[in-house]
Amino acid sequence: MNDNNFAGNARSAIDFLGNKWNYDCMGCAISRGDIKIPGGIIYEGKHTLLGADPEIPIPGFLIVNTKRHVNSFSELNKEERIEVGNVIAYAEKALKELNIVKEVTLVQEERSKHLHIWIFPTHGWMIEKFGKGIKYLRDISEYAQKNVSEEDIKEILNVIEKIKKYFEQHDINN
Repeated sequence: MNDNNFAGNARSAIDFLGNKWNYDCMGCAISRGDIKIPGGIIYEGKHTLLGADPEIPIPGFLIVNTKRHVNSFSELNKEERIEVGNVIAYAEKALKELNIVKEVTLVQEERSKHLHIWIFPTHGWMIEKFGKGIKYLRDISEYAQKNVSEEDIKEILNVIEKIKKYFEQHDINN
């Protein structure tokens, strides 16, 4: 995996469906709708979007993206922080209650220049092939990109639909 392309640092990307996107900032392009992420937006709030990671094909790998271009969680106002927290909480609940995974890792890194938070699922194959822990996330991501199958893509899109329904059935503000 080219580190310059990791986490939206490049000026273009190819999603796991083979669509190529050019952008100034990936987070802003997703927020504006210039990039149509695979499976579509799972949840859209006043300040956030939730969707599958467009580049790394792993079932249940979700990204919480802020609509406003900020670099860090600390730059959010109170209303934005509350919404981001609620989206994360319900996304985790969805992944666990729908038996997609039992564990997730949350990652927020300022290197990409647009705040987004990874909700990275822990699947059994990841532990078997790489071990457990945050230090393996890049290796897992690269493996998923290089080894994605049509069956994997179907599973990812199915998981996205399940999580969309979960969000439709729950009021994340309560």
